[in-house]
Amino acid sequence: MPRRLPVLNALRSFEAAARHESFKEAAAELNVTNAAISHQVKSLEEAFGMSLFRRRGRAVQPTDAAKRFADRIGKAFDTIEAAAIELQGNPMSGTLRVAVTPFYGNRIVLPRLSRFHAMYPEITVEPEMSATDTDFRKSDLDGGMRYGTGEWPGLTAVELHRDELVPVAAPSVVSGRRLPLSADEIAKLTLAYIEGRKDDWQAWLNLLGYAGAPPQDMVAYDSRARVVDLAFAGHGAALADVSLTAADVAAGHLVRLNEARLTTGRGMWLVYPDTDFPDPRLIAFGEWFKSEVAKIPIA
Repeated sequence: MPRRLPVLNALRSFEAAARHESFKEAAAELNVTNAAISHQVKSLEEAFGMSLFRRRGRAVQPTDAAKRFADRIGKAFDTIEAAAIELQGNPMSGTLRVAVTPFYGNRIVLPRLSRFHAMYPEITVEPEMSATDTDFRKSDLDGGMRYGTGEWPGLTAVELHRDELVPVAAPSVVSGRRLPLSADEIAKLTLAYIEGRKDDWQAWLNLLGYAGAPPQDMVAYDSRARVVDLAFAGHGAALADVSLTAADVAAGHLVRLNEARLTTGRGMWLVYPDTDFPDPRLIAFGEWFKSEVAKIPIA
């Protein structure tokens, strides 16, 4: 029995428009005009005898039924894509676009990337230096390197490494002092922390059995980059991952005030949209990167 399928071009246009909630962005993805997307969606609506989008000016939003339909055919397209890759016999080629913050990318990823390219010469990894909270289904990114706990709805998260936090500061902060500093000494410094994670400092102090008053001179920042910048500038101390700051400690730009390490459950993860057919290039990249971070000398 022949399959009763809608026109595949119309399905592709509809699925892209529903995913982006934009005819313009769907057109850019499929390299066609906005009018072509509108025409394909209209033909599908006529075939089904129903509206698939709520239109408010230039904004479009799929109806509830259309969204469910778009999700299902999106998974079908994933299956077709995976089958085509398998048929070609060598999926380990092409360009892999991965989002990563500039702070992490410049310090950890870029200095090591040539080794991945040497191992997989037919894959080109292009780091997209940007925020990593991107909606991957609405972008041309293949995945991202995201900091957190690994719990993001709709995303598969592959652990790369977990934080081990130690207090660091510029050498000028401890000039004339003997290391390691005690918890009492560190608690009297200006302590930088990421907004919403003030308790990390108290948890670290508790590791050393600190029984004094809570630190008073504390400064909140919106990112790890700015927290570590405070330490670089000699204005106080930051709790930072040993892997992230290992090169700076080795170069003498930072010193560890104490070697006690706090684990928080946070860390770096390779993330990509949930799928039954993950990109094997992403998997290879994640496995390679995890092994690279494990080699960072942190003693």
